[in-house]
Amino acid sequence: MKLSSLERLPSFALLGPGFAAGRFVLLTELSEGATPPALVYAPFETPARTARVFAAGGWEPLQVEFDVAAATPAVVLRADGYQDAVERIREAIAAGDVYQVCYTVHADLDPVPAAALFARLCARGLPRFAAWVRLPDGEEFVSASPELFFTVDGRTVRSEPMKGTAAPDAAAALAASAKDRAELAMITDLVRNDLASVCRPRSVRVECERLELDIGYAHQTVSDVRGELPDGATALDVLAALHPGGSVTGAPKQAALRMIREMEPGPRGAYCGTLGLWGAERSVFSLLIRTAARSAAGWVYGVGSGIVYDSDPERELAELRVKLGILG
Repeated sequence: MKLSSLERLPSFALLGPGFAAGRFVLLTELSEGATPPALVYAPFETPARTARVFAAGGWEPLQVEFDVAAATPAVVLRADGYQDAVERIREAIAAGDVYQVCYTVHADLDPVPAAALFARLCARGLPRFAAWVRLPDGEEFVSASPELFFTVDGRTVRSEPMKGTAAPDAAAALAASAKDRAELAMITDLVRNDLASVCRPRSVRVECERLELDIGYAHQTVSDVRGELPDGATALDVLAALHPGGSVTGAPKQAALRMIREMEPGPRGAYCGTLGLWGAERSVFSLLIRTAARSAAGWVYGVGSGIVYDSDPERELAELRVKLGILG
């Protein structure tokens, strides 16, 4: 299938290899309200219990031909006051109000065609959870997320929270960074606690505390947290326990969310939300980082980082620019 052919479809979801056994899958003729198999979408601010669920009139695994030239959009990072925001979060941490806050800003992108932007996001290696989604109401976003939010395979649930980012030539510094190690440990503990609320007692465990991923334009670190679900629990119950993801909120989650609502200029929407392929036996959900949503003027691309007491504003800004590297 040619990538350009999707532009004419009124609604669809093109999902990358991490969602469906190593191949792209295309869902077409989306309609809201369904049981599995289905597409599930929850913007960052949407309560998980009201996530949108879409049936598909067509469901096809396929090979994608990237017949569209990758666009290189102009990028305008909206980070005015970023240093002051970092200092405010550090003050709240010193006061004992919170331990970590994932503070985000956005970049405005040119109104390039969606297919060309998706091609750009995939140009430096196909992201595990690449996605191009156009909903029946016209909402549209493209994602190059490398982050597995969770899978449900039978009764086993697994989450891979991601914290810690470095430029391609700074892998050694990331491996040695006590700050990044502490960030990941805090979020791993948060996810473990969230999973405990939906899993069998004493079944939740940290399978791997820290693993480094090379995603081409950056290095990232993740952990691996697993648990066993009781009979009757579904992927939507897991979503209700975990959403919004700890790696894009901070810890404790509710305290971090209060600061996010107070400090960020507007809703995140698709960015930092959740996208999932919900099946009867196996479900896969991504966390929508590295994601651009269509706006009236073009596209809005979110970027953020976890702020802890040891954070340096200039280093945090540099991390944002690393995350923008996929666009250039």
